[in-house]
Amino acid sequence: MTEEQNPEVQEEVKNEEAAATVDTSNLKRNEDGSITIADSDEAPKQKVERLVGPGVKPDSRYNNPLLGKFINCIMRDGKKSIAEKIVYGSLEEIANKLKVDPVNVFEQAVDNAKPIVEVKSKRVGGANYQVPIEVNPKRQQTLAIRWILEAVRARSGMPTHQKLAQEIMDCYNKSGSTIQKRENTHRMAEANKAFSHFA
Repeated sequence: MTEEQNPEVQEEVKNEEAAATVDTSNLKRNEDGSITIADSDEAPKQKVERLVGPGVKPDSRYNNPLLGKFINCIMRDGKKSIAEKIVYGSLEEIANKLKVDPVNVFEQAVDNAKPIVEVKSKRVGGANYQVPIEVNPKRQQTLAIRWILEAVRARSGMPTHQKLAQEIMDCYNKSGSTIQKRENTHRMAEANKAFSHFA
């Protein structure tokens, strides 16, 4: 019995052909009759990039993995309840001052603090060069969180939750020492772009 005569093979081929064709009955059509995939129900969903580690659990109040990672970064000596108190206190303060969702403000602040390029020292022929390299997304997030916490710890004269709230609002408004550090990093990369071929 050949493959053409085998009913199982024919059924398999039909199933593959059916899967390959797209059902256009529920697609949205333009005025001229063409189909735009991006506006249709069949548009491919963009893959959300997970930038926190696989073991990081979301925080208990907002169920946000980035906030969970931030709490873990601010925590010292394993005292997570104190770290949570600081972060949630700062988010409440942000909500009272800005009258918007504090988690969105926090996420936007971290996003604003992310560097796109940084410089790394590389030794070539007996000389050290500052070589600009592109920063991958996970390191962007790590650097942003690290810089925010450094800026908070450098401030003085206020409780930590108030310092954190102020720094997050500064980053949200694209001002403050964290954003200054990001701009300095970008400026240094721009100044050394002649050495980018060493990367």
